[in-house]
Amino acid sequence: MKLIVPGGWLIILFAGLFISCSNKAEEPYLEPLQKSEVSGNAIWNRITVESSFKNYSEWPKDSGLQPGQSPHGVWHRVFANNSLFDALPVADSTAPEGSLIVKENFDSSKKLGSITVMAKVKGYDPESGDWYWAMFDPEGKVLKEGSPGGCISCHAGMRSNDFVIINPLDMAP
Repeated sequence: MKLIVPGGWLIILFAGLFISCSNKAEEPYLEPLQKSEVSGNAIWNRITVESSFKNYSEWPKDSGLQPGQSPHGVWHRVFANNSLFDALPVADSTAPEGSLIVKENFDSSKKLGSITVMAKVKGYDPESGDWYWAMFDPEGKVLKEGSPGGCISCHAGMRSNDFVIINPLDMAP
């Protein structure tokens, strides 16, 4: 018995197979973390359990491993969740509540050394753009969290871009 598939359906079938095999899992939209619930552990859970940051978009002009600098490592890779990425460009250069920026930090041999996160939490720390900062070892142990002075002092130079150094928020990705 012969299976007859019209030509158009065959193209759609192959296209569907190609797309389903090549796309990463889609990142779900999650409610922003609230000031009363934010912590290093809550952020780690958000970026690894509730929604893997590996499914976030990489900064388009900075995708893949890029040269970095201390304290982020010799190499880094930067991801932004859909709350931030889908809002770009942001005319007032202020990231929306719920934005997450995740940076994998690698040493000179390109071994993952730490993961740093900026989480936009409404009302957390208005003086620092309401960002909650966290640094983790590769297994998720919290190394720093909250409003670490080193994070804020370095990022304060980009206060006009909501403390985000990697790219201007008012430009399209």
